[in-house]
Amino acid sequence: MAAFAPFAIGLLGLAGPAVLFALCAQASPGRAFRLGWVYGAGLMGFGVFWLRVSIAQFGGVSLPLAVAITLLFSGVMALYYGFAAWLGVRLARPHRPAVLALTLPAAWVLAEWLRGWLLTGFPWLALGYSQLELPSRGLAPLLGVYGVSLLVVFSAGCLLLWRRRWPPLLALGLWLAAAGAAALDWGRPAGEPFRVGIVQGNIEQKLKWRPERRLATLETYLRLTAQAADSRLIVWPET
Repeated sequence: MAAFAPFAIGLLGLAGPAVLFALCAQASPGRAFRLGWVYGAGLMGFGVFWLRVSIAQFGGVSLPLAVAITLLFSGVMALYYGFAAWLGVRLARPHRPAVLALTLPAAWVLAEWLRGWLLTGFPWLALGYSQLELPSRGLAPLLGVYGVSLLVVFSAGCLLLWRRRWPPLLALGLWLAAAGAAALDWGRPAGEPFRVGIVQGNIEQKLKWRPERRLATLETYLRLTAQAADSRLIVWPET
């Protein structure tokens, strides 16, 4: 979890899967599923636990029930990590480290992609998002966030083969290529620059959905918007 904001220690995004893959290296598919689920439960539990606040305030339920719903949701999302570990080990049986180094990363990214689409999708905390400050982000303009995730977990898989010279060198080469891509300018300006205004009314969570506060909230945003009247584009918060 510390690989993501606000901690943003991106290299831990490599360390976490590497430890999980090492534990799965000699595990049965069933045990690998349990290991993956525990990993996912920890990641999702910390990463989305703040949802309990929104559920309690906007869902009209008690805080204990909101906590229970959030934990249940985290447990369900962790099933994707269990599936990835199970599939990676299942495809590599009997245990062959060179095959595991490929099947586990591929299954991981497949699970991330599925999580972003199934049942309306929940793409939060994809591993590639943790790499914004590292050279691996260079793949994002070419392959998207899942391509960055693949680079990280493939590198973690290569650590299973650390006694062989070529897998770590291959991973290092891919990181150097990503760093080169990160140094390139993948966009170009189109048209003349224009002014953009951003409006934030800073309405408290517990107040912004109350019917009696609706008019006051709208008046606040209209007043702030008028102060940015010279902007061609004005952005309001999503809610």
